[in-house]
Amino acid sequence: MALFPWLMEPDWTGGVTETLEWKTDVLQSPSGAEQRISRRLSPRRLFEFSILADDVDRQWLENAVWQAGGSAWAMPVFPDVTELQASVTAGASQLQVDTRGRDFSVGGTVLLKNAEAIASPAALVTVSAIGADSLTLSQPLASGWRAGTAVYPVRPAVLTDPPAFTRITGGLASAQVRFRIAEHNPFSAATNLALYRGHPVLEPTADWSESLTGAYQRLMIELDNGSGIPARLDTARRPFYLQRHTWALMGRTEQFALRQLMYYLRGRQRGLWVPSQNDDLTPAGALAGNTLPVIRCGYSEMGVVPGRRDLRILLSDGRMLYRRVTGVAISGQAELLALDGESVTVPLSQIASVSFMTFARQNNDSVAWQHTTDADGFASVTTSFIGVRDELE
Repeated sequence: MALFPWLMEPDWTGGVTETLEWKTDVLQSPSGAEQRISRRLSPRRLFEFSILADDVDRQWLENAVWQAGGSAWAMPVFPDVTELQASVTAGASQLQVDTRGRDFSVGGTVLLKNAEAIASPAALVTVSAIGADSLTLSQPLASGWRAGTAVYPVRPAVLTDPPAFTRITGGLASAQVRFRIAEHNPFSAATNLALYRGHPVLEPTADWSESLTGAYQRLMIELDNGSGIPARLDTARRPFYLQRHTWALMGRTEQFALRQLMYYLRGRQRGLWVPSQNDDLTPAGALAGNTLPVIRCGYSEMGVVPGRRDLRILLSDGRMLYRRVTGVAISGQAELLALDGESVTVPLSQIASVSFMTFARQNNDSVAWQHTTDADGFASVTTSFIGVRDELE
């Protein structure tokens, strides 16, 4: 099926929003135990951006939308743009480009474009092989291209809604455009995160440029006949910690690693250990062997319970210790925590913070990736995690 090329550049003042949408059936019992079933082999992938078109570009664009608005488009993956590193002549079958961390695929298509205007020279070519610094084409180029030409990975995509044009003047218009990729979206699900009790630990800490949120959710049933006093029942008899997490990503390496993590999690299906980001316990002395004294804060009042017994101990040199509390006792104005794991000695001055960790999954199947620039620059991602019963996982 021939694809109609999308040649209009986004207006990067608002960035490009990429959304990954998984589909998970979460079967939850009143006790909080869950069975989670993923219904998609890969997430649906959407791209949304604004455009600003004037004069001939606007005319080209509206004619293209008129002609192919309901068809499949060859949509450039704008955040993965790269440049042709060396000029090529007609008949060449290899392009010198940086392919690392970009959405190129064998059998896929790339777009060559040497200027932003829609009417500027452009070509769609098919990839037969990929190297770290080159693309091999299935057919020779029909014309030459100079160094610096923009090279985009291309995906077949459809417009989810017809663009609504805002007429600023007779020759200038803006619109919001949203594409949904019309094919399978595989990606590596490997993670390099530290493991604790067989599951990854979410590191590094969240971006604090915006305030984070946390809440203790409960599975409450309320019976109210409208006249008497409502009866309430906490069916799980424990809270589930819900917290917001934000990443500020700089560069393709960080973005690639986070995308791998998102594919590992599969929306709401898989869990991992999530530190609270708080100073939940204040050390009162050195970590000596398997005992950590902390300033008394009421932890011993509830005892060691699931969901409130796993710790991340951050050291001043950046190292992390992950431990489970196995017992707690009061000693004057301190509480003595007995920890499992390897016996270590850490001076008080070397302990930066002590946070609870919750075994959690994402609270929704949709993750929005806000590309402020292309993926060589800055992007932000926000999601939320909700605790699950780690003792039943």
